[in-house]
Amino acid sequence: MRIYCLEIKRVLKSRRVIIILVVALLLSVVMAWLPVIFEDINQYDQNGNKVAELNGLSAISYKKTLRQTNNGEVTPGKLKEALIIYQNTVSQYGENSLYSGDFPKDLYIEKVFPVESLLGRLPEAFSNPRTGQAASLMDIDPDKTNNYYKQVEQHLKDVMQMEHKDNPIAQKQSLKKYAEVKTPFQFYAGYSRDAFDYIMLYILLLVILCTAAVTPTFSNEYQTGSDSILRCTRHGRSRLAMVKVFAALTVFSITFFICILLHLLISDLAFGPECMKTSMQMLFSVISLPALNLGQLQIVLAIGGLGSLLAMISFTLFLSAKFKDSTSVILITIAMCLIPIFTFSSGFAWLGFILPSGGIGMQNSLLYQLSDFNYLHIGSISIWSPYVIMAATLIEIPLFLFLAVRIYCSHQVD
Repeated sequence: MRIYCLEIKRVLKSRRVIIILVVALLLSVVMAWLPVIFEDINQYDQNGNKVAELNGLSAISYKKTLRQTNNGEVTPGKLKEALIIYQNTVSQYGENSLYSGDFPKDLYIEKVFPVESLLGRLPEAFSNPRTGQAASLMDIDPDKTNNYYKQVEQHLKDVMQMEHKDNPIAQKQSLKKYAEVKTPFQFYAGYSRDAFDYIMLYILLLVILCTAAVTPTFSNEYQTGSDSILRCTRHGRSRLAMVKVFAALTVFSITFFICILLHLLISDLAFGPECMKTSMQMLFSVISLPALNLGQLQIVLAIGGLGSLLAMISFTLFLSAKFKDSTSVILITIAMCLIPIFTFSSGFAWLGFILPSGGIGMQNSLLYQLSDFNYLHIGSISIWSPYVIMAATLIEIPLFLFLAVRIYCSHQVD
């Protein structure tokens, strides 16, 4: 324990680590505040004249005031009423006027804007079953919303039939998973979908920073020659290696926990804690499989991010024990963080999912895999991509830690 505590002190006294920890904390605030800054809306008087341009917290507050009457359960009756209001209002000027700028601004703020977010997933639910093309709100019969949740389930069946036509097991698994989703959905206006993108981007940056701090753990001692002296001590091999490994995991796990907690706290307080009760299906795809609200989704992403961080730190320690040059180690680890992003966009998504950094990135990240329907098919087995990412992480953490200790112990001084 004494050696362990001394190693943690040594890590925390490093100038590189101190700088990286400060940058990580600053980024947690900046990345949480950016989506708040980008929120904006204009206020209009009864004649359609702009009286104020709101940004940031004031814009969020004003938007929530306009939409708060729709907070709570998303019942078919509430959807029907909102759709009737939308269609009656928009039909006077035509739907194209909403995009051309010809629609009266004051009428838009009074009638259309308050119901838009509530109706946001309706076009997807009533999309064409053959092509998947979303329906126009003006073309949806309000009476059809009486069976909204049955239609949502049918839409899931249609999507799985299109995307996994030859894999009935995947279709069955998705329907079974979706059956756990609580209905009616919950909706509390205010939280931005962009804020989730910033969460994932921040986790990616945080992983890169922490792995950069870990790179010299073994390789620097190879370069300075201090490794040769340490090996002559009583616990200079396996015990010292394990102490170094667990000290690094401890320091940067705590760093991740503090930084992500600060980030989420700032974000949730800015948009409103009540927004966390919103069903995931109301912000992402209406047929997203996880039975989570936004608050629970944040927790899952934080846990997944921590898992990816530990996997990347383990991989970096393995490289640090393998190579004498810390520059090579840091270049390889940064490349490893970015590879899943490129493999996903180039059509080799499954290669990225099984890497230590498989859960971080943007469109390839755990967030979008939770709202998507990517299945890995192995013979008669179909595995949902988030399960692949989490399983790979759980396997890679002990594997690379074992290899790091093993390689360090067998290292030969030139």
